[in-house]
Amino acid sequence: MKNLQYELAVLGCGMAGIMAAVAAARQGLRVIAIDEAGYAGGSLTAMGTGPMMTFHAGQTQVIRGLAQEMVARLESEGFSPGHTVDSTGYTYTVTPFSAEGMKRVLEQMMLESGVTPLYHTAVIRANVGQGRMRSVECFSCGERFCVEADVFIDATGDGDVLAMAGVPFESGRPQDGKNQPMTMNFKISPVDTDRIRSIMDERPELFPFLASKAGIEKQAVRLSVSGFNELMRRAIDAGELTVDRDTVLCFETDKPHEMIVNMSRINGENPVDPFSLTCAEIEGRRQVFELLHQLRAHIPGFEHAALLFSGPNVGIRSSRRMVGDYCLTADDILSARMFDDRIAVFGYPIDIHSADGAETDSRFLQPGAYYSIPYRCLTNAAVPNLMAAGRNISCTFEAQASTRLSPCCAALGQAAGCAAALAVRGAVLPTQIDIAALHRLLLEQGAYLGEQEA
Repeated sequence: MKNLQYELAVLGCGMAGIMAAVAAARQGLRVIAIDEAGYAGGSLTAMGTGPMMTFHAGQTQVIRGLAQEMVARLESEGFSPGHTVDSTGYTYTVTPFSAEGMKRVLEQMMLESGVTPLYHTAVIRANVGQGRMRSVECFSCGERFCVEADVFIDATGDGDVLAMAGVPFESGRPQDGKNQPMTMNFKISPVDTDRIRSIMDERPELFPFLASKAGIEKQAVRLSVSGFNELMRRAIDAGELTVDRDTVLCFETDKPHEMIVNMSRINGENPVDPFSLTCAEIEGRRQVFELLHQLRAHIPGFEHAALLFSGPNVGIRSSRRMVGDYCLTADDILSARMFDDRIAVFGYPIDIHSADGAETDSRFLQPGAYYSIPYRCLTNAAVPNLMAAGRNISCTFEAQASTRLSPCCAALGQAAGCAAALAVRGAVLPTQIDIAALHRLLLEQGAYLGEQEA
């Protein structure tokens, strides 16, 4: 079997994986980034997820560094209008983007930094010996081969490689192991956003999170909508809608009048079981057509909307979480805790979509506040040269409901890549690196670690 040798192997090319790969490669490491898809971007390009939310906590931009570099490149190429106010009123800002443009920009960042991308490749085995990750066995185009590295980063989202390597993990909520429902996003156009803006201005009571923020939609370069609950409940009560979702939730993309709809709700399926995941894909697409019919028939502004695409993959909010050297909790988030070994800060609320069909559980930080994530959430004692980056880091089910957002995952990825570079250059394990050196490197790369930076 052929063996390929690198200093860092990043497994997964979503936000966390790309930022990890680029951060490490810019420090001179030989890096390979592997993904089963044929493009980069993860949930943002493979699952129809969008916009990115949120880069801000109040007026402070807390997500910077490589993630902001990506946004600036998207803006310069006409693929994004940049950060704009979140007119749902739920959080501070959203960042619309072109999924096709993002694929290209992320590839440019990888190639310019010297990363070797490897698409259409599945990791089928993790080879661990004497407590260290030695290689991953891969399969692609009918061929099996191994990738050896000094450090590995699991950026698969679902923690697939962590599980293969025998690193302890948890999944779902403590009482029954159920994860948040999956969602099949879909994109439609044209939507009469001007009409919806007028309704938001005239009847803000129809939009729950606008109660104290009336008129905010006038500041939004692209429209975000969360409301029309009464109209949706009528459809549910009349038996016209079987989807357990009583809120119209949609977001204008980089293109005016084109919207991503985030409304399907797929309960009871397991995101890391292939048969259950297949059922979720099928059910999600069924819900897409039912929801589109309801939007056209009953929601003003959607009368002429046509389906552009769904997914193309079902969106997964939560699955495996590594049991690492520290487990981030809801209390850490809501108390805005600042850790000495923090490697990212974030201001998004805890946002739990119930697995039982109940209303979304939202728990907000104080206005403008943000919390920190310690480096120890990325490392573990079982296989210490295998790190986590993205929504599979060490945290509770409740905490993951905030850290799972793409800007946060990008910041976590950048930190993991910088840590890998320090570990390889110092010939030590990721668990042994100097945190002060990691902070210096992150700040050099433009990251933000809080007002009193570490």
